[in-house]
Amino acid sequence: MKTLFLISTITLLISCQKTISQETTEQIKKNETFWKNRNIMITKNEIDREYPIKKDAVISDKRSNAIYIHSSGVQFEVLIDDVLLYNFKGEASMHQGGAMGLHEINPLMLSSGIHEVKVRIYPEYGKKVFGEGGSMLLTFQYYPYNNLKEVTYNLSANGSSGISLDQESEYWKDEEGDYRLGTYIKGHYEPKEPLKLKGLPMYEWRSTFEAEVPFDLIGWRNSINLKKENQETKSLQKELLLEYKNIYEIIKNKEIDKFLGIIKEREAIVSQTLYYGTKENKLRDEEFVKLLQNNDYEIEPIFEESLHMDFQGYGKLVTFLHKADKEGVIRLKNKKNPDEVIYLDFLFQRKLKNGKLSII
Repeated sequence: MKTLFLISTITLLISCQKTISQETTEQIKKNETFWKNRNIMITKNEIDREYPIKKDAVISDKRSNAIYIHSSGVQFEVLIDDVLLYNFKGEASMHQGGAMGLHEINPLMLSSGIHEVKVRIYPEYGKKVFGEGGSMLLTFQYYPYNNLKEVTYNLSANGSSGISLDQESEYWKDEEGDYRLGTYIKGHYEPKEPLKLKGLPMYEWRSTFEAEVPFDLIGWRNSINLKKENQETKSLQKELLLEYKNIYEIIKNKEIDKFLGIIKEREAIVSQTLYYGTKENKLRDEEFVKLLQNNDYEIEPIFEESLHMDFQGYGKLVTFLHKADKEGVIRLKNKKNPDEVIYLDFLFQRKLKNGKLSII
């Protein structure tokens, strides 16, 4: 286990590895243009409207909302109401071709209403600009809790055909209707507007969809806008750094109760929105305990020069990303297999003006 020293309140956690490695420094330097272009893109596409646009819940059944994501030849981030759902970029995307999978979105929705989906698309790993290829397909659906056999496709997001994000001028429209009612239409291609990606370093696409859930949570919706606050005070990075120092210490010292305490509010939202009972909550806590007590893993040191402060939730949430690999900065490395790394991500809010930052 590495020995930890605190050099100052802002020059972070130094272990036996007293300085950031040359390899990491070179990768940070290599990514400077990426972070610059990403910041420009995000600022350019900012809007005044925040989502969700809430409506009273009209359902009482336990409904799970999800998005099936299928990508090819691109890196990407998918956000729901400006909160990260899924990230597929950096070395994790190397030699993968693409990503596919079903992702539950209830924990990011908070309430019924109109929601925003945002996709930031990047060229495949190792390329600076888009060529002619690359594609993504998003299919929105919902189903009764724990029952994937009764899937209903969201008609506000093009039903089972989903939304195709690529440079093609047509997409495949699934068959629909019923022979018996005379409404059947066989599958066919329909025209669409191609994304003009070729030659660009990145691209942001956004749209809205309607979805219903049997809950109405506040979450971070009424929290302070940290992005605006930081534009005035310029002090958020230092404050956030201290919060990450605290997380680092808790994990390094295997303080289980403290760890479960600082993530309590986040876990309450996960539990309520995914309909966990006592058994599921206990199993989830046990997974955290098992990870923190596993001596095969050690927490990696954090260096201030590697930190990129990233805002989500329309400025009400903040986190750190690593400038070198674009992943979270709290990471546990397997001492027997250094290529095996577990990333622990945290989002912070400030509930009240001049209040403390807290994990949500």
